Amino acid sequence: MVKTDIIVVGAGLVGLSAAIAFSKLGKSVVLVDAKKSEIKKSKTWDERIYALTPATEKWLKALGVWQFLDETRVNDIHAMHLWNDNLESSLILTDSDANLTKLGLIAENRNLIYALTNKLHTLGANIHAASGLVVKNASCKSIENTGQAICLTLDDETQVSAKLLVAADGAHSFVRQQMNIATKNRIFHQTAIVANFLVEKNHNNIARQWFASHETLALLPLPERHVSIVWSLSTERATELLLLTSQQLADCLQTRSSNALGALKLVGEVLSFPLNQATATQLIAERVVLVGDAAHQVHPMAGQGVNLGFRDVIAVQDLLAKTHAMQDIGEHAFLRQYERVRKADIISMSGLTSGLDALFASEQLMLKKLTNFGIQQLNRQGTMKKILIKQAVA
Repeated sequence: MVKTDIIVVGAGLVGLSAAIAFSKLGKSVVLVDAKKSEIKKSKTWDERIYALTPATEKWLKALGVWQFLDETRVNDIHAMHLWNDNLESSLILTDSDANLTKLGLIAENRNLIYALTNKLHTLGANIHAASGLVVKNASCKSIENTGQAICLTLDDETQVSAKLLVAADGAHSFVRQQMNIATKNRIFHQTAIVANFLVEKNHNNIARQWFASHETLALLPLPERHVSIVWSLSTERATELLLLTSQQLADCLQTRSSNALGALKLVGEVLSFPLNQATATQLIAERVVLVGDAAHQVHPMAGQGVNLGFRDVIAVQDLLAKTHAMQDIGEHAFLRQYERVRKADIISMSGLTSGLDALFASEQLMLKKLTNFGIQQLNRQGTMKKILIKQAVA
């Protein structure tokens, strides 16, 4: 039996950051995942990218992760341009509107995983480590709560006992299912097409997003005149587009983006995945907290999914930092604090994505006119822009 303070299940971005954050607080941590974290660099662009807020960047720097990131593959965002088919009602937000140096940045999943994994290694994280952090590459088999501790049995029959288990094991969370925590689900009947392109015109570090009825297209700036696109549209239409040649797809994108970046040339693969929204009905169980996609999924329209997951970890980290040596970090009253802190943020983000999708999807002429009018007015209101930006980059 391996005894530790905290078990973290799931070694994606959120799970890795959680293991690092808790270990830096002096807690002994066992990180469990069926797959070994990818630590290889690659010259090709990763199709999986994330828009990180300045607050997320600041936190990752504080964890000591940023020094391992390849910053030549990171691109700052200095402005956001949002529009629909009525280009006259487009909304432009800039970092100068809120007296910021940037609105965020774009980074690849592979680059972030590499940085987090290498930071983990500096903490002595390997299966034979005598330090407080151990990484175990094995699948979860069962979970038992003894009242005084929670015991995780792995498929190699290793047993790990801890005061607290942090579930960072994704949308299909094994831990959440074992705890019988239900989810509120919404199926958008949409598919996201994800790919990288070389563009003819300079993107000028602007994140662009075009909206239509149940359809969005994001063009996110990458270094060396590349962009990452996330095109969310009906599954039926997505299926048709995925049958096109790379040139035909590029031509469709050029048209849909109002020729904002000129001609596009595909770089790498084209990926796709169905869009669903699932929110856990509770964020805690006995000696268990849910973080990241195990707790919530949101529509990629907001681009805030990974930031939301990092904020979950920060909330647990802040609570742990305030505990005393004899406090039981798995007790219900302690975990309830986490749930109260996080619920408002999660509900707000879920409502924002659903609301935007419904707003731009409206077929009512009057609502469309009001939406366009509202965007035009917002463009003229510096104070409202500043408030909107501050909320978006928190």
